[in-house]
Amino acid sequence: MPYFVILPIFGGLLCAEGLALAACAAIPRLRLALPYAWRVVVGSSAGFCGANLVCVIFGVLPVLCAGVLRIDKDQPGAQVVAGFVLLGLFVGPLVASPLGFLAGAWLGLRRARRARPARP
Repeated sequence: MPYFVILPIFGGLLCAEGLALAACAAIPRLRLALPYAWRVVVGSSAGFCGANLVCVIFGVLPVLCAGVLRIDKDQPGAQVVAGFVLLGLFVGPLVASPLGFLAGAWLGLRRARRARPARP
């Protein structure tokens, strides 16, 4: 699985977001950005986890179904199951992880903009 590549990158990005959040909380001039920063951190983390959960389900569910349907490794359906495993567990995380991270951050930023009080 490509998680040995993805998880250190995600950890580094999460640490960078945490440092930015701490800077927004510590520096008085940046406190206006604090609601945006924490929502981006939460959104990007949730997006990353959600995208990877979908990839794991996409890769493991066909294997479970093949076991229930008693599809042997010599049958033609085994190649279809192997294709789902390849896409879900090896290729999918490489694509879905950054997309989930960015989509979650974008949704968190959008949510922060909607929650912003109106200025007089």
